[in-house]
Amino acid sequence: MSTAIDREDTENSGDARLRLVTAMSAVIAEKGYPATTIADVVARARVSRRTFYEHFADKEACLLVCHTILGDRILDAMTVGFAVEAPLIDRITNSVRALIDLLTENPELTHTHYVAIQAAGPTARRARRDVQTGLARQLQRLAERARLTDPSVKVPSSFMATALVGGIGELIVQAVDYERIDRLDEIADTIVELISAVLISP
Repeated sequence: MSTAIDREDTENSGDARLRLVTAMSAVIAEKGYPATTIADVVARARVSRRTFYEHFADKEACLLVCHTILGDRILDAMTVGFAVEAPLIDRITNSVRALIDLLTENPELTHTHYVAIQAAGPTARRARRDVQTGLARQLQRLAERARLTDPSVKVPSSFMATALVGGIGELIVQAVDYERIDRLDEIADTIVELISAVLISP
């Protein structure tokens, strides 16, 4: 099953909210968040300004929804990858593969989630921190579950889990900044190595 957002289905569905989110990510990827206007977004989404304000209070509110959507899908990718009955290294590899596929298939949303959010205000920064915290906690929970059947699995502290999520995020930010979203495979092995070093006992 593809992880990409189907733009054609989105337009045909009449789901104005999702159309606006998709349009917001597309415009931000082209112009950057500061230069993006609501007029740009509604034109791309083919809806009225009134429709925009029926769903979002302002531009930042739409940005936050973009950020949350991908954050939730990253959590899902992590969880599904770990759900298979397999050695821990295979679970880690599956999760990283799912993450890379998700980001590669949604380049505009990836740019918004990892780069544009940092150019917004304090509310957006808090939202980013909340997503990072959620990812770190989920990593701990997945390690705890894996440890039930494999006592050698190390459960990271909250600080270590946060550092791991932050390090992975920075690798992705650099790839996005250098317009290498289509080459995220190049950092997959490094991400697997990072997670393995934290979760797998030597």
